[in-house]
Amino acid sequence: MDNPKKEHSYTYWVKHDPNHPKIDCQPKKVEDPSQVQQPQTIGSQWNVSGTWEEKKVPMNEIKKSLENIIGMKIGQTKISAVESVEGEAHLYLSRGKKRMGYHLKITYALEDNGQIKYTDFTDDGDRDYLLEDVNDETVKHQIEELHDITKQYVEVFKN
Repeated sequence: MDNPKKEHSYTYWVKHDPNHPKIDCQPKKVEDPSQVQQPQTIGSQWNVSGTWEEKKVPMNEIKKSLENIIGMKIGQTKISAVESVEGEAHLYLSRGKKRMGYHLKITYALEDNGQIKYTDFTDDGDRDYLLEDVNDETVKHQIEELHDITKQYVEVFKN
């Protein structure tokens, strides 16, 4: 018994009809640039669907942003300088939303020669700090306000 073998291929669904019209897949030059639609993206142009993108935020940019806090009254004293900003910060684009990730060490100088040192200032809410040479007890009571304002100026890159 001879069984004729059927030829199977991964293109079994393609009709082998000689009268079937062929599709022209050659690129064509666009004469009018206004006809080209540019997709609206949040991140880079290559990431149209907004899946994942990561950009490093330079520390000098964060320090420049935090310098807007200079002159803020905290307790009976004021912040006189942002002495240092160390660590790393990243701007993430994930599922179409911008997010900030950061792990910083920030040192603020006070007018009365004291310092507020954040040893751990992170995006997940850690706010470990030291008060050095601070004689004013009211600074401790207003530190939460400084936490919130610092977070706002660090996350300004998200907008």
